[in-house]
Amino acid sequence: MSVLARPFFNLAVLKVPLPALVAAFGTLTWPISAKATPLVFPSQPYSSNDADPPLLLWSPACAPELTAFMPRVSSGDYFVVEYACRRFGFAGIALRSTMQDVEWPLNEFIVYESNELQRHVRAMKDSPRWDFYTEGALLDFENETAYMARRVRDRLQRELLLDYVASWGAPVGHPEFWSSYQEAMTLVR
Repeated sequence: MSVLARPFFNLAVLKVPLPALVAAFGTLTWPISAKATPLVFPSQPYSSNDADPPLLLWSPACAPELTAFMPRVSSGDYFVVEYACRRFGFAGIALRSTMQDVEWPLNEFIVYESNELQRHVRAMKDSPRWDFYTEGALLDFENETAYMARRVRDRLQRELLLDYVASWGAPVGHPEFWSSYQEAMTLVR
């Protein structure tokens, strides 16, 4: 099963090569270093087991100018994209998506540009009712018509998220996105 077909996936992509991202984190007062980690998509686990890498970063073979990572929500890794974008000024996009048949479905994307949040769109069921949330100005690639669907759950679907991330510049539908141009890494203190 591909990562994008999983019942849940969490993916972030930064417009910066992996070595430059690692170097930026290395300048902090609480320095972070990188440790080589095997990249084994599509079987790479997405869990919080102690033996699994907490923050897997790779340089997509089809787009080495990007750094991609799959944060583990349980460990707070999903804040890394926000921190890297706000602190270092990198452009970034973060996606979370579940299948629609789970108990608490969610589809969300967040875009950062110029050290700040540029756009946030989310459709989720966090109670008996669905909620649709937007923040920031509409981006050129967004399908505004979809956001007017009568059913909130139909306003932001996984397929639309994948179109958005590709339009933003991350070719997640390309098989080589899921292999690394160079050694994959985890960040460690």
